Amino acid sequence: MKLQELLKKWKQKSIITKTFVWFAGILLFLVMLTALPNIHTAFGFERPQIILAQSSTCRRARTGDPRDPSLANIPYLISPRHTLLLSNKPKLRWNSPLGVKQYTASLVKGDKTIWQTTTEQNETIYAGEPKLEPGVEYLLIITADNGKSSQDEEASQQGFRLLPTPEVGIVKAILDNQELTDKNKALATAYIYSGFGLKAEAIDTLEKIIASGIKEAALYKKLGELYWETGVNMEAELNYLQAVQLAIAARDIPEQAQISTALGELYIEIGDEKAAIKWFNQARDSHKTLGNTQRVKELDVVIEELKSI
Repeated sequence: MKLQELLKKWKQKSIITKTFVWFAGILLFLVMLTALPNIHTAFGFERPQIILAQSSTCRRARTGDPRDPSLANIPYLISPRHTLLLSNKPKLRWNSPLGVKQYTASLVKGDKTIWQTTTEQNETIYAGEPKLEPGVEYLLIITADNGKSSQDEEASQQGFRLLPTPEVGIVKAILDNQELTDKNKALATAYIYSGFGLKAEAIDTLEKIIASGIKEAALYKKLGELYWETGVNMEAELNYLQAVQLAIAARDIPEQAQISTALGELYIEIGDEKAAIKWFNQARDSHKTLGNTQRVKELDVVIEELKSI
């Protein structure tokens, strides 16, 4: 069985568990709304609904092995890619290959370059002119002075779009009416962004929380998930590995189980069955400690199938 087929099979099993968790979470949320009428006012709706953006950006982008040495010489896109955007003036970021002194950033709409700038840094802010239009897909292309381009990366779905106008008002209303402390507000903001497909803004929010000195496994796990969804597997791997170390240090077994499973799935997708087996074994041990016998059995099957490849 090919690794991609195995990953698909494993995810089909995971969907049942994840769907149950989401369903239970929604039920709990509705109960909370019924029991706590003040929450309605806080969100600015009579019956607030979590509306997920219906877009191709909800699917995971595909890219290669983050440890491929050729990637180091490519100014591959970091953000925004495979995402919706709330801001009309997004921060643009890309990989910084060793020795590169200048980059040309070009914003493409269809087959036409609508904006271009040069910079010595591996990030810049789009000034907002020409104004980005909802419903239009844009592609950021970076060309480095080493002759390499972001287009040299073998990846899919690198474009981005603005969030549809009706959802913009909903997101802003939710964000404006949060009554949380600074840390919790920032974390809630990141999850709201993520729920609406605003992955780039969710990533930026989480990275600001971490930069402020808050180091928690859940933050790095969510960052790893978002980077994987947008196709930046190098950042996904680094954040997942940091997350699992923090979970181990905190003796958080459930978090260890989730992150180890995510790492196993990531390594299946990039074709490293040995690493996948390692992390699925760690996930299995965590679930065994938690007494999750069904999950242990499922992981045993996946591990044996990986060993047979």
